[in-house]
Amino acid sequence: MKIVLIQPQSGNPSLKVPPLGLAYIAAVLKSNHVEAKIVDLNVENVDLATYLSREKPEIIGVSSTVTNARNALEIAETSKRILPRSFVVMGGPYPSMVGNRLLVRHSEVDAALTGEAEFSFVELVKRLQDGKPLDAVEGLIFRKETRIISNPPPKPISPLDQIPYPAREELKMRLYGENAGTIFTSRGCPQQCVFCSRPVFGRRWRGHSPEYVLEEIEQLMKEYDMSTLSVLDDNFTVDLDRAESILDGIIAKKWKLDIYFWNGMRADHMTKTLVTKLKKAGCTAINFGVESVDPDVMSFIRKGVSLEQIETAIRLTRQAGIRANVFLMIGNPGDTAKSADKIVEFVENVHVDGVHLSIATPLLGTKFWDWAEKNGRWLDCDHEELLDWPVDDTDEAYPVFETPDFTAEERTEAYRKTRNILESRGLLL
Repeated sequence: MKIVLIQPQSGNPSLKVPPLGLAYIAAVLKSNHVEAKIVDLNVENVDLATYLSREKPEIIGVSSTVTNARNALEIAETSKRILPRSFVVMGGPYPSMVGNRLLVRHSEVDAALTGEAEFSFVELVKRLQDGKPLDAVEGLIFRKETRIISNPPPKPISPLDQIPYPAREELKMRLYGENAGTIFTSRGCPQQCVFCSRPVFGRRWRGHSPEYVLEEIEQLMKEYDMSTLSVLDDNFTVDLDRAESILDGIIAKKWKLDIYFWNGMRADHMTKTLVTKLKKAGCTAINFGVESVDPDVMSFIRKGVSLEQIETAIRLTRQAGIRANVFLMIGNPGDTAKSADKIVEFVENVHVDGVHLSIATPLLGTKFWDWAEKNGRWLDCDHEELLDWPVDDTDEAYPVFETPDFTAEERTEAYRKTRNILESRGLLL
């Protein structure tokens, strides 16, 4: 059966990153002697209808996050219109989050795979090829006659090293520029932040071995001439010994790399030894997940880190000559206009290099969502399917709920005001 895996256009057109989720699936398929093509609509100038008419794939996999869900559904609709007998399956964070309501509301989607889908996708393909029932495919949501069936979720993949490296050879790597060198060295995060959704990787942390990671980096350098390494882990430093072993390996090999930690590294995991090794390995910038600078709000959202630990981590990082950026939100549980006013003062006092600022937005399945349901009022926005849900840190972001002590108007005003100040001082990223 011909298989095509499609990455929809992102909600942020300027962000072009290799779709590693699809590349992992393609790699596992290939290891099972099944070929699949990947089409990334973020970088490839492809007319989808023409492509599907020409290629005629029988299985169409569509990856989807909250920010590109509407585009993903349009791809599913186009696929069924052009190839009504094709099997359209969606995977990724969005279907893992919304569950069976996806199939209830969208007849153009034949099935959804929830959780880590590398091995369940292979099982799905084999059963479709052999005409066998789909009841045994872990994490699959599908239609059976007039019912929608949700199979039990897949177990987190462990050990991670059993997964082959992403099939980057199926991607147009030259089109990603300095973002081509993206990598996951681990999956999952054990922290309990109330706003955080981990619908695919989950909260059970698992790390690739240092040997696996170093070999993947070397492959990127040799095959794609990569010199900028972007680490996408939710939590790189859960196992400090492993993290330091990876850095030791890079240092020992004397690789010339610019290493950037995209996601929010834990401030309370930063030690002088770790920071020194990060610098020696080539680290140029770290994004810290701070989220709030109000101690009461930080406690409420279960951040599990103090302002003192954050300040220490930023100081150590900048002393080593590494840029220290932070993720911050306005509108978390407990936030008010007054707590939002503390942001500019904090980032200037601790000499932060840059700020990713967003409006705190609840996601299905989080304690933040439950809190908003109980304590807030949803505004006129789609909180049933989360289409166009504003989770990116952009000027166009808007609140989706309000509370009596922090109205929608106040949230919007605080967000715009803070962004303008940060931008005027060269701190807004």
